[in-house]
Amino acid sequence: MTWQWDDIRFFLAVSRAGSLSAAARTLGVGHVTVGRRIALLEKQLGVTLLNRNPDGFVTTPAGEAILRQCAAMESAAADLERIVAGHDALLKGSVRVATTEALGYQLVAPAIATLRKSHPELRVDLITGVRTLDIARREADLAVRFARPSASDLICRKLGDVAFSLYASKRYLASKGAPKQGQGLAGFDLITYSGTPTAMGPFFMGESIEGAQVALRSDSPFIQLRAAANHTGIAEVTCFLGDRAPDVVRVWPDRPPARRALWMIMHQDMKRAARIKAVSNAITETYRREKRTLEQGLAAA
Repeated sequence: MTWQWDDIRFFLAVSRAGSLSAAARTLGVGHVTVGRRIALLEKQLGVTLLNRNPDGFVTTPAGEAILRQCAAMESAAADLERIVAGHDALLKGSVRVATTEALGYQLVAPAIATLRKSHPELRVDLITGVRTLDIARREADLAVRFARPSASDLICRKLGDVAFSLYASKRYLASKGAPKQGQGLAGFDLITYSGTPTAMGPFFMGESIEGAQVALRSDSPFIQLRAAANHTGIAEVTCFLGDRAPDVVRVWPDRPPARRALWMIMHQDMKRAARIKAVSNAITETYRREKRTLEQGLAAA
């Protein structure tokens, strides 16, 4: 047999995603390539690993029998990559940074712009969204997140806090009236995320949302603010974005914003890699420079 570890990677991706197209997005290749690699692996092993059904692909008994060993191979390969990369003394190459769209805009992008003036051979792949990527599997090298993971092999360093507040258009508040602090948001329309880590809570500044109606879900804070500006409802976003938006106001301008801790996260095997240290230091320095805006918003900057 001439199958290789890379073949197993394709099998695992389809088994987890349930479709060729979703696996292809995860692997960064075309779906035709994924299908071809799976067919080749099955031919080399002499078994069918995946069956197609109306909903996608399901793992066969033969595939289920080797899933645990394949996952162990994936873990061992990731360990090997991290250990080698962790001893890399070169300030060049790529670094994958995972963060939210808002933090990518205000914190990470400016940090990288400054960093590349002195290290032009560094490239950053900035992955934004609310989905938590697996650093152990090297889906990302660094993460800047509000939710702190509990895995023992991850290093978590607190950068500081970020301010959040509730925003709506003046017209919406004039038509509905402003909610009273401490009495919940019943009867109001909410703009929120499609999915966020529970560790980020409480949401909506700790107000009860019982009796409120979710009007729109979007994982983009820019879309949330646009919806609020169009009188759709109340959104909770970072103050550095909300205060900058011209067509919305803080629902409670006299109430101090809610603050969430912000964490820099990396795998312990990667802490000595020169390029990882350079990027993490640049983000840390940019946070210090933008500390007041990040912790209070533009109203206090």
